[in-house]
Amino acid sequence: MSIALDGSLEKWLQHQVAANQACFQGKPLLLDVGAYHGDFASLLLAQAGGLFNRAILFEPNPANLAHLRERFASSPQVRLEEAACDEVAGEHEFFCAGPTYTGSLLRYDTATVEPVQKSVVRCYQLDSYLNERGLADKVGLLKIDTQGNDLRVLRGAADSLRASQPWVVAELIYVPLYEDQATAHEICAWFASQGYGMAAQFNEYYTATGWLAWSDACFVPRNLTATFPADFPPRPIAGQVKQEERRGWWRRLRKQSKRTFKDGRD
Repeated sequence: MSIALDGSLEKWLQHQVAANQACFQGKPLLLDVGAYHGDFASLLLAQAGGLFNRAILFEPNPANLAHLRERFASSPQVRLEEAACDEVAGEHEFFCAGPTYTGSLLRYDTATVEPVQKSVVRCYQLDSYLNERGLADKVGLLKIDTQGNDLRVLRGAADSLRASQPWVVAELIYVPLYEDQATAHEICAWFASQGYGMAAQFNEYYTATGWLAWSDACFVPRNLTATFPADFPPRPIAGQVKQEERRGWWRRLRKQSKRTFKDGRD
């Protein structure tokens, strides 16, 4: 589909960034808070046109950081910060049990199979971090995935959002996974208070009983979505996507067969 509704949020974002390049002029900095293994940053840095030529990745988990250092060892445009982000800077407790992508500044609110490992990590407030480096108005894209702590990160970046008006990718959690986690409603309400609206939601996961568990969403300045064409294409379900893929395969096969037949007759 032309507007990339048939894939992940990352695929949609690549398409929308390319289609709205004016939004990123003079704002070549990508921030990735909770970078994990760097897949998101790597994908957007490779975006055609080079809209983002610099990235700062924040990751407090040593195991994840080691992966990032190896992955970006030959990428001078990428800066790695062994730190988390929060509304208040300082040293905070960090909790992780099992898969390293589940680590958070918040305690788990559910039982964990493996014991919880606790450590103390450095935390930045994004507004202070960016102001000290003269980068507050250079941010084009901010991605946050901090396992329930996204709203506190956002509150600590409010001035930078007003200065730079970046697009923001955040995680919305609908089930109780962490103590004091922000609800999806609270995050959406905060964005609304800042003049932002949700532009897309992808990567939805559900509980085994069918309830929405979490998703990724992109928020953009509200004026971007204020005008739109009259056509409203639906998002295809997985079966439709596979069907279109099969149809595409058969179309290519028929074209190849026709060319082969024509060449044979000639």
